[in-house]
Amino acid sequence: MFENLSFIGLLQKGGVTVIALGVLSVISLAIMLERAWAFRKFRQGLKAFSPALSKTVKDGGLTAASALCGANDSPLAPVFLSGYTKRGKGREEVSTAMELAGRAELQRLERFLGALGTIGSTAPFIGLFGTVLGIIRAFSDMALTQGASPAAVADGIAEALVATATGLFVAIPATMAYNYFVRSASRCALELETSASEFTDRIAGEK
Repeated sequence: MFENLSFIGLLQKGGVTVIALGVLSVISLAIMLERAWAFRKFRQGLKAFSPALSKTVKDGGLTAASALCGANDSPLAPVFLSGYTKRGKGREEVSTAMELAGRAELQRLERFLGALGTIGSTAPFIGLFGTVLGIIRAFSDMALTQGASPAAVADGIAEALVATATGLFVAIPATMAYNYFVRSASRCALELETSASEFTDRIAGEK
């Protein structure tokens, strides 16, 4: 049935839905690579900057630490600066300002994850839609030719199922990556909160 058919030829037989799924596959792969780099940069920036900031606060005070944060792109830097603007106003105000800044950093970290989750959840349905259209077309062709053999019908249905297989091929890695990034974002949030909490009391007590 498909012995002499190449992989590209097999995808072409899947119809327009396979083309759409191919586009979604490229988009999901681009998101995975971009977010993997973003999460790696977040963790490295937090891990490298937190000890340096602690040392600067201890040796040079909050003013020197704020200058250090202004020249650094670590996710901890804007969180510290947000608290620094509320210095001396009480722990609650400082904590709230740092929490809001932390949420903003995490929101940037979770960018595009919604799109990745949508691709993972909708790709199987797009593939199923293509399969239904293919089966309708196969039975329609059988009705027109009337004398079509069972092998011809089976060939048409097999071609239609290519769309379902492609939908699963796109959805499975997208869903797995989405779940991984969501769990990683939760861990990053905890790490950022832990690092920021070290400075809350010091900032709150500074006049």
